[in-house]
Amino acid sequence: MVILNVQQAAKFLGKTPAALRNGYKRWGVPHFRLGGQIKFTQEALQEWVAQNMTVDASASADKSATSTKDGRRVKRTAHHTKQASPSGNIIA
Repeated sequence: MVILNVQQAAKFLGKTPAALRNGYKRWGVPHFRLGGQIKFTQEALQEWVAQNMTVDASASADKSATSTKDGRRVKRTAHHTKQASPSGNIIA
């Protein structure tokens, strides 16, 4: 069993130590305390990562794209906003 401190666990998970300290409870990361310090086991982290990995095709797709009713992917365009010109007139 390999015991990791916060810095080592954060590196293993691809997070910063601060992010791990702030989110480990909320994320449900398996941990324990030893001498008042947060500790992790590498084996538990590996299992946690495997259980929490989700393969979602839409998550990896371009987030600025959307599907039409017939399934075609189209690119979303930015909403046109109205702006005031220096003279105070509204420009479309």
